[in-house]
Amino acid sequence: MKYLYVYPEKCTGCRECSIACSLNKFGECNPKKAAITIVRDEFNRYEFPILCFQCEDPVCLKFCHQNAYQIKDGIVIRDKDKCIGCRLCATLCPYNAVTTIDDEIIKCDLCDGDPKCVKYCSTGAIQYLDETEELEKRRKNMAENFLEINKK
Repeated sequence: MKYLYVYPEKCTGCRECSIACSLNKFGECNPKKAAITIVRDEFNRYEFPILCFQCEDPVCLKFCHQNAYQIKDGIVIRDKDKCIGCRLCATLCPYNAVTTIDDEIIKCDLCDGDPKCVKYCSTGAIQYLDETEELEKRRKNMAENFLEINKK
């Protein structure tokens, strides 16, 4: 199984990844319409992309009243036809990986196995890799660390 891995130390905050995402999904270069959000902390001087961790027990799937989410080949997919746009998934996602703009709910679906964010990330801050035991541990640690940062 392949997943997206973030290397925050390589991120420059250029938003090439989010522009590629929005262009692929919506046909426009609008980082606000991307399944990737770049977090910037100007005091601690870091920037990094937030994207879906493709959780094993996803909150978006668990609490969706319309059963609009399913896991297919390890990827959490939203069925646009079932979704009523209540935004509960975006509200409850502990990683802020489900976003909304206007009437759109935006969540990473790995571009059907060909993530555009990886292709356009010029620094290698986002990589699409086969999961190994070491990478699985890294992905889970990053998710836990993100939750700790969000508590502060």
